[in-house]
Amino acid sequence: MADRKRRVTERDLRMPEFRDISTDDLDELEFRSDGKIVRKDRWENAIHAIRNRLGDRRKEFEVSEVVDAVGALIASIPRPPEVEEN
Repeated sequence: MADRKRRVTERDLRMPEFRDISTDDLDELEFRSDGKIVRKDRWENAIHAIRNRLGDRRKEFEVSEVVDAVGALIASIPRPPEVEEN
């Protein structure tokens, strides 16, 4: 439960994902085409997260290597049998 005795601050009004961003870090954000505010480095962060989940802990890598690893992983999953539609 929130502390009701504490004074409300500007930080309390922020969306949770931007709560701790200082005004000095605004250059790290941009508007997506649908108007949502997002981090500029979200694509880079995502490829690192995928690489980590694949078990790759190297410091240096190429994005194409991650794409190839995901492709190989998907190819190793058996496809479900075709379902006939009536």
